[in-house]
Amino acid sequence: MPFWIPWLRKTVTSLPSHATENASAALQESMRQFRESAEDCRTLSQRMHQGIRGALRSIWAFLVQPVWVIRPRKEPKRYSRITLFLIDTVRFGGTFAALFVALFVSLNYQSFWQIIQTRLDPLQEIRTETSLGAGTTAELREKLLKSPMLTTAGSQDEGSLLSFLPPVGPPENRLIIPKLNLNVPIVVPPYDALLREDWTQVETDIQQSLEQGVVHYPGTAKPGQAGNFFVTGHSSYYPWAPGDYKTVFARLHMLSEGDDYWVYYGGDKHRYIVASITEVKPSNVDVLDQPANRRLSTLMTCTPVGTTLRRLIIQAEEVDPETGSPLAVGEQPVREQPKYKMEMLPI
Repeated sequence: MPFWIPWLRKTVTSLPSHATENASAALQESMRQFRESAEDCRTLSQRMHQGIRGALRSIWAFLVQPVWVIRPRKEPKRYSRITLFLIDTVRFGGTFAALFVALFVSLNYQSFWQIIQTRLDPLQEIRTETSLGAGTTAELREKLLKSPMLTTAGSQDEGSLLSFLPPVGPPENRLIIPKLNLNVPIVVPPYDALLREDWTQVETDIQQSLEQGVVHYPGTAKPGQAGNFFVTGHSSYYPWAPGDYKTVFARLHMLSEGDDYWVYYGGDKHRYIVASITEVKPSNVDVLDQPANRRLSTLMTCTPVGTTLRRLIIQAEEVDPETGSPLAVGEQPVREQPKYKMEMLPI
């Protein structure tokens, strides 16, 4: 009995006689309707339960119904309908999965081939910066030899003037990652669209610049400055798209904390040591933050390879190229030049 009925009866008994009779009649009618509604609900639920059980029995009887499959040059084989349904589902799903994998691999084979080559050639990971970034090419040496201010520059002989000068950086901005055997150009897109706050054109400029190398993201710090020197590159891209750097960062995930990479920018040499490795959503723009009290660098690419689901973020801190100690804002790296006696100079 509902909790409110005793309370209602007590209230009714305190009313005048004629009101009590009317209230009692209304109460009796309410109780009768409540009982009938409860009985109807119980009956309906029983019928629904029986109907569902009957439908399930009919479906199961249909699924286990035997079916004979005629096979060429073989005896007919008996299956149930549910067995045939599962076999067809597996065949369709397997065919779809195989087509998807084949299409995915064919679109990203260049990136996967780079990764496989690295796995097959473990010695590739121990190559040093010296073998990667010989800073002075033969063409540059020829230009130096013709320079009237450096009459002996470019000579490889021991004791020449070039041997007493600091190493000459490459003629273009470059990113060198010894562990990955990478030595690639750094491209700086135009700043016009950024100044106009035309973000669609900024994205277009970045995509066009990615055809020529990795991109220094517009508006971020330069190497040696306070802030975050931000570099992005493709891990995979359409094979038919223009450019020779569609897979430049395909193996970026192989970097570990403590690994280093080098940047030649404006003729200056900068060294960075990886401090953290994370993955973020494509909508996360916090990775572009520019701290005023640190000298950071970030390498970014899409991950997993062949998708744009997340962004791989490799953040590093600038250190002294010689000592490996972190550089504070405004601090210059140590450049110890060897001391020579005058009679040793080829003058």
